[in-house]
Amino acid sequence: MAYRYNVYGVDEVNSAARNYDNIANNAPVYADSTRTAQARTDMNSAEGAYKSAVNSGYKSKYEDTVNELVNKYNSENNFSWSADSSEEYQGMKDSYRREAEKQQENVAGSYAANTGGYSNSYAQAAGQRVYNQKMDELAEKIPSLRETALNNWSANQERTMNQIAMIQGLDDSQYQRYRDQVSDKYNFMNYYQSKYSTEKGLDMTAFSNELSLWQSRMSAAASNLSSIRQIAESQYEHNTVSADTQANIDSSRRQTDAYYDYLNSRIS
Repeated sequence: MAYRYNVYGVDEVNSAARNYDNIANNAPVYADSTRTAQARTDMNSAEGAYKSAVNSGYKSKYEDTVNELVNKYNSENNFSWSADSSEEYQGMKDSYRREAEKQQENVAGSYAANTGGYSNSYAQAAGQRVYNQKMDELAEKIPSLRETALNNWSANQERTMNQIAMIQGLDDSQYQRYRDQVSDKYNFMNYYQSKYSTEKGLDMTAFSNELSLWQSRMSAAASNLSSIRQIAESQYEHNTVSADTQANIDSSRRQTDAYYDYLNSRIS
């Protein structure tokens, strides 16, 4: 049985060229998958939320109150007290003076009654002595009043400090909540960045595989086109040479036949 060779001509070459062009014109183009696109959207949103929280910074709603209390504490930080400026002392002074004057009059009147209604220096001295004793009692109250004022001042300062500490505690709690929120936004941002990176990597791997397959198909199509062209050109050259050779043979045969016809005519 004779082997049958494929014969390649213009049609076969054009078909191989069209196949090559079709593959070349359909090269894979990278595009994010739906999951990657969504991950990128989530990542951008998380990054925006984190940056917004950081840029806006912490705003304390207790700052003004704390500043007022600190100013109050500092302005009253030095204890100062005097009897002349004490309303309590001045009230006691008026009361003691009235009582001293009353007792002075009583003593003076008593002495005057004993002398027939006539006042004398002894009665005046006795009355003055009673007056002075009463006013001395008032003077003895000054240390106690000062100590009370000092205790009140200390209690007020301590109360102010406690208020500052309490409000600063509230402010610290609010600041910690702010920091927790920023930290949460930072963690969300990292999560979505990692998710986007993973999805992007999967897309790139899939695209790389698709590109490798396309390159293999391109290589095979190019090799097929080149082979068909070479075979077609070889067959064309072979067919052309064979035709020339056949023409030469035919010409030689005609010349031989003519020679033999001439010889035969001479013999006969």
